Amino acid sequence: MKLFSSSSRKLVRDGACVVYPQRARGSLLLLLVASCLATFALGCWFGGRLPLDGPAIAPVALPASATSEPLALERMGTLVGRLQSLEADTQALQRMLEQNQALRDQVTAVDPSLLPALLAEPQAHGAQGGAWLPPRACNASAASEGLPVRMLGTSEQVALCLRQQLDLLLNRVASRNAALMAVPSQRPVVQARLGSLFGNRVDPFNGHLAFHSGVDFAAPTGTQVRAAAGGRVQATGALGGYGYRVEVDHGNGLVTRYAHLSRTFVKEGQVVTPGQLLGAVGSTGRSTGPHLHFEILREGQFVDPQRFLALGQLERDSDGPARD
Repeated sequence: MKLFSSSSRKLVRDGACVVYPQRARGSLLLLLVASCLATFALGCWFGGRLPLDGPAIAPVALPASATSEPLALERMGTLVGRLQSLEADTQALQRMLEQNQALRDQVTAVDPSLLPALLAEPQAHGAQGGAWLPPRACNASAASEGLPVRMLGTSEQVALCLRQQLDLLLNRVASRNAALMAVPSQRPVVQARLGSLFGNRVDPFNGHLAFHSGVDFAAPTGTQVRAAAGGRVQATGALGGYGYRVEVDHGNGLVTRYAHLSRTFVKEGQVVTPGQLLGAVGSTGRSTGPHLHFEILREGQFVDPQRFLALGQLERDSDGPARD
């Protein structure tokens, strides 16, 4: 006898509870939100009941040295660079002074009367005057007291003052050296024999006594002719009995002339340096053979080139001293 019918599901259906996942998830979310709101409200209520006169927390302030340290390091690096530059320029000034002394000795051996004109200070134009005051030292405003940053600023001022004074000295010594180097003391032709000297001689054309205004250097045609000193070319081209010539103005009333050239390599107004190529030996103009006629004029007057050039070691020309 069957107690239950297989077709009957009443008992199973009456005790079963169906749960849908979507509905359960929504309920949990609502419960979580409600608990959070309740916690927030409870915190606000307790916070409102606390006293407001409690100890305040002071903000952390950085020391002044911490903020100025990078700037001070940068200024210190700049100062060190300036001091290194001053040291290098001081050494350069020492070398220039040694060169100045050597040039002074050389010019003194040539003609001591040239030094005052070469080393004279340039005259300023216009009225000038004022009370005389002693020169101020670069450390006149230096203070021994103060913070390190203030001392750094003073050091920068001293370095700037030293730079100005050193630049002034460098410019002055350089200008004086340039003036001394403008004295024509270099031989215009190195490989040459010595021909006619400065002074009276027998003219090679008419056999009469005549004045020779320079020194002759006997050399083959095409031999290089170089500047005896630095200066500015004031004339080139043919000039009567001189033939093709080059004239260089060295300043301070000194002019050199290079005559009987076969070619010229410079132009009028061009600045030349000591030893620069000017032309080539030739026999143009009133000449009996290839040679260089070299003259030095001071204030428009002929002077003996032997006072400026060291000619003692040059061999005399065996073909005879007279060539022009």
